[in-house]
Amino acid sequence: MIRNLLRFLGWVCLLVLLSVGVLGLVYALSERTQKVAIEQRVLDAVDTVREDGTTPRTVVDALDRFADQTVVVRGDVVLAPPPEPAVTAPYGEPADRLGLKHLVNRGYSVGYDDTLPAPRWSSYRVFPYKDVYHERPSSFRSDPRTMARVTTSEYVHSGYDRGHLAPNYAISVCHGAEAQRETFLLSNIIPQLHALNAGLWKDLEQRIMKRYVARYGTVWVQVGPVFASAPEKKFGRIPVPASFWMVVSEYDEAFGGIRAIAYLVPHEEKWRDTELTRYVVSIRRVEELTGLDFFPQLPKATQDRLESAPAPRAW
Repeated sequence: MIRNLLRFLGWVCLLVLLSVGVLGLVYALSERTQKVAIEQRVLDAVDTVREDGTTPRTVVDALDRFADQTVVVRGDVVLAPPPEPAVTAPYGEPADRLGLKHLVNRGYSVGYDDTLPAPRWSSYRVFPYKDVYHERPSSFRSDPRTMARVTTSEYVHSGYDRGHLAPNYAISVCHGAEAQRETFLLSNIIPQLHALNAGLWKDLEQRIMKRYVARYGTVWVQVGPVFASAPEKKFGRIPVPASFWMVVSEYDEAFGGIRAIAYLVPHEEKWRDTELTRYVVSIRRVEELTGLDFFPQLPKATQDRLESAPAPRAW
């Protein structure tokens, strides 16, 4: 009986190896579009383990490295000169026609709209870091550089969290305690439902710090709200976003170019979602919704290549 079982298992292993071999041969002989289709199917299976939430970090790291070798995750790198190393946004902060006030802080910048009043964007740079602990500030502060001078009391009993754009943790570990304190300026804060703030949005922020930085080194993040043309929801004078966007980019030195991915997340109570690809959009779509122009220092042809099509899959 044991001999029959071993024989059966041997046949199973042989069939698996043959299937993998045939799939590998088909993949090697395929055009790009066919390769992408094959990789999507394989990554669907891989992600059941990679995004499970209980998988050991070492296994996730190995699967991340595997995913980065695929066309569908690696995507297209657009040829461009290296960005200035210490800037908070590669190739310039988002440009606008809104007359936003540019607020420069330690580790991050903000484009603030006094007419709303609310920040329209925040940009920051993260990189390999030591996971040091800095005590979280106990309170938020009004920003005297703004005309609006929003106060923390305006959020009391609003039903919304005071959500960071440039996140406390990322700025803390990369730029230090004083930079962390500056993330608690209310010019960096936007109303956010608690489940989203503590759930899916936090997961995205942690994904960047725990996985993207480990894979890519320096990563630039630009993030902000989307408001309706006339904000439908307000508490007091504070407008409530309809959704939130995030543009993440990294410079690939091996290929000599930049690549980027954009996420657009509805402002809903959303604790978790392992299928992040459903939130991937083109950067051009974010520009249409916000009136911002990303990577303004790049030639228009380069911007078009980088911004016109959404990434095929979440990184």
